[in-house]
Amino acid sequence: MSHIEKRRNLWYATLKVPEALREKLGKTKFLQSLGTPDKRRAEVLAGPVIALWKAELRQAEGEPDAVQEELKLWRRTMAEARGQGNQEAEAIAHGMLQDRAQELAKIRGTETAEHFGDVALGLRTPSIEHLDGWAASTSHLAQKTQDQAAKDVKALLAKFPAIEDMTATAARKWVDHLAKTGTSPASLKRMVSFWRSYWRYLESVDAVTPNAFPFVYRPPRAARKTVGDSWVPFAPADVPRLWKAAEEGGDVALADLIRLGAYSGARIEELCSLKVADIKAKSFTIGDAKTAAGVREVPLHSAVADMVKARKGASDDGYLFAGLTFNKYGDRSNAIGKRFGRLKTSLGFDAGHVFHSLRKTLVTLLEDAGVSENLAADIVGHEKPRITYGLYSGGASLATKAAALELVRYPT
Repeated sequence: MSHIEKRRNLWYATLKVPEALREKLGKTKFLQSLGTPDKRRAEVLAGPVIALWKAELRQAEGEPDAVQEELKLWRRTMAEARGQGNQEAEAIAHGMLQDRAQELAKIRGTETAEHFGDVALGLRTPSIEHLDGWAASTSHLAQKTQDQAAKDVKALLAKFPAIEDMTATAARKWVDHLAKTGTSPASLKRMVSFWRSYWRYLESVDAVTPNAFPFVYRPPRAARKTVGDSWVPFAPADVPRLWKAAEEGGDVALADLIRLGAYSGARIEELCSLKVADIKAKSFTIGDAKTAAGVREVPLHSAVADMVKARKGASDDGYLFAGLTFNKYGDRSNAIGKRFGRLKTSLGFDAGHVFHSLRKTLVTLLEDAGVSENLAADIVGHEKPRITYGLYSGGASLATKAAALELVRYPT
């Protein structure tokens, strides 16, 4: 499709604005004189003009990274025009940049417009310039970790469009703002860790001054906990409320998952990954766990034995919880985990109560029943707390674990 049209004796670049964006942009189409009567010359000059307009449309649509991508395009367009000595292209780009800066000044203020112009003209370095190289350097990480790292770093780059903006003072103010507006200490700690990764990459390509990392976060003493410390156990009486509410809502799979989690202490992904072949008459085996201690044989509590047997017989895909699908990270628990989240929220439980809370409830009940810490660790797949059992014991027998687990009862 041609994006040039002739008016009188000169060619113009033109691009229609989608109807949904016309009110927001205040125009029905873009139009820019290319200053030449030569059609072939006009087609060459129109290329970067159209690309810049399309970048502006993506930004207006709210596409992630659109602002930074537009800046990269402006910077490249201006540099190529100067490098080629193409005065026509440079003049067109300068005129368009002035128009764009005026639009930004109206929307976001003079300071933002001036900043945009400085980056476009090469007076400042776009912070996104090395994003692709950094992303490639994280390819050894698990896909889920890569995605989270990219999300956190893109938030950083949206806040600081130029590397020169990442000063210690500006960084401290932003981190303080995030902390005061609800970002949790655990999230801030993670974000700063990924920002540090990006900064170290910038150092490796000589884009910043070495050892001048501007982002620091020291959580309040009361907040210096691991992520799991924020999860709290359900009260024993609340656990039957959960599975009964799931049953009443018609979600039998979720009800059964809650019951099995409550009587085994297994993690949600461990349970959702259970295959029929992993289940025996009186136990099931978890062979793929987060830690070596997590690989274990778990007794089937009498309260769930019949349910497990029925599910095993009815499975049509080889999994105990049939019909679940894998997400892009290879997890089967994602969708049913979200259903659990909606269920517990509907019952009034806060963010501290998650499926993992069932694991904490079971450990609490084992402790109340007088079960030793080492035996409880064998049941739920924790590292043993003391060196003798931790290094030398082969673990409690299935019969011993079953007897301990049978001491657990929930109010009905």
